[in-house]
Order: sequence, then structure tokens, then C-alpha cells
Amino acid sequence: MSKELITAFQNKEKAELLLANLEKLYSDNTIKEASYNILKSEYSVALKNAQSKIDSIKQELNKILRTRTHELDVYKQELAHMEARFKVGQFTADTYLKQARNPRKKVSDLTDQVSYLSSLINATQSADIPTIESAGVGSILSSLGNIFKSHKETTDSFDLLFPAVVPEEYVAQAEKHQVPDTVNVSNLCILPDRVLPGSSVGVIATIINTGSETVLHKTEFKINNVTQSTNEITLSPGQCEELTFMMTAGVPGDYYISIDNVTGTLHVLPGSNPATSKI
Repeated sequence: MSKELITAFQNKEKAELLLANLEKLYSDNTIKEASYNILKSEYSVALKNAQSKIDSIKQELNKILRTRTHELDVYKQELAHMEARFKVGQFTADTYLKQARNPRKKVSDLTDQVSYLSSLINATQSADIPTIESAGVGSILSSLGNIFKSHKETTDSFDLLFPAVVPEEYVAQAEKHQVPDTVNVSNLCILPDRVLPGSSVGVIATIINTGSETVLHKTEFKINNVTQSTNEITLSPGQCEELTFMMTAGVPGDYYISIDNVTGTLHVLPGSNPATSKI
């Protein structure tokens, strides 16, 4: 649908240019009035048809936008309910992460769809319309039913008391790959971010390739700037994936968690985990 909108805008802009040139020629007495009248009528019809096509496409886009916005609100509410259940203790961190995975991905997908649809609707010329690649979207069909092609979860286990050692051969492989500028990590979430020693903690982040080419990206998971795990991921243009890491809280203190250049803080509180304390 974005291609149709671009074509309609280009037809409109072409008709406007022809009309402007025609008016200039007529004012300079370069063409006769009879030719002027015929051409003006022809170009005016083309302009009207192009504007009509633009209006029609935007009406359809508005319908889709309303549907996607409603779906986004529903999934956000679902996530809010899950988070509330987790905070009151109904869900463990592991259960929460698993159950929230699908609605969290839906929220991420729909947020991008709503943003892209809004940019199409607000466009006033062909140059205003972003390409699918620049919008960070993998595949937008006319109905915008599917954007992201795949979803991947990476689950590892770490203990903050004993940071993992990265094998030398893994480091050697990682050094061969530069982090592409088109790959972005966002939405880092630590659940929960305040725990007692021995508690399970989940870390979630979203990674997306906003470029127009497939890339091989090396993601680094760090605790206090010490690499705990590296993960190589192949991402197609616009492809989005959710990364999940599990760890066990160690001694009390603040721990700085990072995935690539996105960071967050885990607060391990003094005291022991009641679930592991002896009676």
C-alpha cells in the first residue's frame, strides 16, 4: 500500500508541475489559448484523479490504523495484568517471562505498525513516505498483517557470584564481526529489578535490524561490564527478535546489566530469600 501511495503522490506532483509550466507558458504568450485550455483541462483531471486516489488509500490506512491501535491497547492491558500478578507473587519470574513473551512481542510489532501507518497517513508528498527499511519494518503487506519474520529466545543461566568465563575461541570469532550500525537493541527489562540473594531474575531485550541488508550481529550480555555471554544472530532487513537471559542473584549490592549498549540496574537487597532459608 505504501507503493500505491507513493505512485499516487508522484502522479499528483507531476500534474501540479505540468500545470505550473503550462501557466508560465501561457503568461509568456508562448502557447495559444486553445491549446492552453485543452491541456489545462487534461492536467486538472489528472490532478483530481491523483488526489482522489491518495484520499482513498489514506481512508483504508486509517481503518487499519484504528484496528492496530485497538489491538495494541489490548496487548498492553494484558501485559499490565500479567505484571500485576507477578508483583503480588502469583507468578514466578520464569513463569512471567514465558507467559509475557508473546504479548510483549505483539506490543513491539504493533507499535512499529502504528508508527509506520501514521507516517503514511500524515504524508503530504512522496518524499514524506518512509521506505520499509528506514521504518525498521521487515515486511508490510497491504493489510500489514505480519511485520516481523521470526522470534527467537536465548536462555542462559548465570550466577552473579561466579561470572562466566568466555572461551578464547569464542572471543576470536566475535572479533571478526563488527556491530552493524543498523542493528539496535532496545526495551531492556529486568524482572524483577529488586530481589533477595538466591532469587531468579530475567533480563529481556528487543533487537532489530533497521537496515536494508541481512547482517550477522554479535550481542553481548554483561554484568558489571564483565561479559557473561555472547550470541551471534543473523537478522534479515527489519527482522526483530526478543532475547531472554536468566540469572541467579548473588551477594547484596547493585549490579549493572547491559545488552550491547543498553543498560539497566539490578538491586540485590540484604537478607536471604525466604524460599531458600532453613526453618
